[in-house]
Amino acid sequence: MKITSEIFIRCYYYAKKVYQRQIDRTTATNNLFSELGMNQGSAGDYIEAFGSMTNGERYTRTINTEATRYYLENIKNDFGLDQLKIALKAVDLHTKYYGNLGRGHLRSIENVVDEYKENIS
Repeated sequence: MKITSEIFIRCYYYAKKVYQRQIDRTTATNNLFSELGMNQGSAGDYIEAFGSMTNGERYTRTINTEATRYYLENIKNDFGLDQLKIALKAVDLHTKYYGNLGRGHLRSIENVVDEYKENIS
């Protein structure tokens, strides 16, 4: 299943609810499955990516470039510039991790990170 903007926007919505402890991760993934037919493993990956971004930690499962941009923009809008910087650190750690796997690089996501870094410096 292609992860469309409709899907990743909804993922962000539920990931934010998980982060704010309004619902648990299982409920969020079940809702994404029942509402959109999203694979629960992929739903978990998108929720996990948000959590890692908010904590500034490396995540290992890639979300698509458009979703990454959407997450960063909405983290900035919802939580502020300092939280955006933390999220950028997490995405940067993810792209480095992925690059070290020997499967290539995530150039489009690296470009998004560079773009955001230029705009906040």
